[in-house]
Amino acid sequence: MADNALKALVTGATRGIGRAIALELVARGASVFASGRDEILLDSLMRETGCAGRAFDLSDPEAAIRLYAAAKEYFGAAPDVLVNNAGFNARKSPIIEATVEEFDAQYAVNLRAPFLLCREALRDMAAARRGHIVNIISSSALFANETVGVYTTMKAGLRGLTGVLVKEARQSGVKVTAVYPGGVDTEFRKNPRHDYMKPESAARVIVDAIYAPEDAIVHELVFRPMVESNF
Repeated sequence: MADNALKALVTGATRGIGRAIALELVARGASVFASGRDEILLDSLMRETGCAGRAFDLSDPEAAIRLYAAAKEYFGAAPDVLVNNAGFNARKSPIIEATVEEFDAQYAVNLRAPFLLCREALRDMAAARRGHIVNIISSSALFANETVGVYTTMKAGLRGLTGVLVKEARQSGVKVTAVYPGGVDTEFRKNPRHDYMKPESAARVIVDAIYAPEDAIVHELVFRPMVESNF
């Protein structure tokens, strides 16, 4: 790891957009500490890229704290960039069919985990007066979709958190970016959508924002495939 290499912690890095972000960052010379729940897929990513990483289940609040500490130990310092990408939606259903268990499970991963990681990272970044927090939210947080009520609730919560972080973090010179991707052709969807964006395309847009000039900050990044019109 080069002393001047960008140090990035990426969650949800074993699949889809997160994996593509890790690949793109490594390709641009960054040092990446990746995390995901699937140890086999994480090992594959580490072998392919040479990045470091460790499997954590972020549904456990203590896991988020341990993940940040593990990344900090690996880098020998706080990460320069935190990419909160981990998230899931178990199924589509109307609100009247949602269960408390589904609500709690999505809250734990989609909102509580990024909250805890943002808190840990901002403490260090604010002290250093530098750093960048990137929260991968979802374009679903920008409109009402009647089939994903629980998921939208959590992503809307993450949107609110990110808005507060923008204001709090900029007082210490820390950048915060809210990312709202539209349709991406990943395993997140049950059925392939080859007319949607490739994960690699989404990753390039996101990493471009990370590598924006020092005197510029992308606060909100919204992008969609050309075919998408549900907004």
